[in-house]
Amino acid sequence: MYETNKLLLIKPLVDERIINETLTRIGIVDKVNKIIYQSCHLYKNFDSFYLAHFKQLFTMGTSKTGYHGFGNVSLEDIQRRNSIAFLLASWNMIKIMHPEEIEPHNTRIDIVSYRDAKEYKKIKKFNINNLT
Repeated sequence: MYETNKLLLIKPLVDERIINETLTRIGIVDKVNKIIYQSCHLYKNFDSFYLAHFKQLFTMGTSKTGYHGFGNVSLEDIQRRNSIAFLLASWNMIKIMHPEEIEPHNTRIDIVSYRDAKEYKKIKKFNINNLT
């Protein structure tokens, strides 16, 4: 069984701005309309860094009415996050502190190259800056 609200503890091996930029190019890609929907975010809490699917972050926030946020995080969402973590680790951008937590990590993910990124509209479904 998987834990939908457990964020993945990581250690950045490169500047966090590079990781954040890379994450804007990984997710669900609509090649016809040239749109990429970012799947994961780098979340820093004090001195710890986490990789989180955007739906996991919804659970950490509050709505405009003040109620605790919600996120319908699925197994597929967690597998997508795990695949992205595996990819970033294979590129030596992050170290996964508990590698056993990314099993399985074989979900197909889309990546837009840095060169082609300027042709795409990048959409974030969660604003990480709203978490305090």
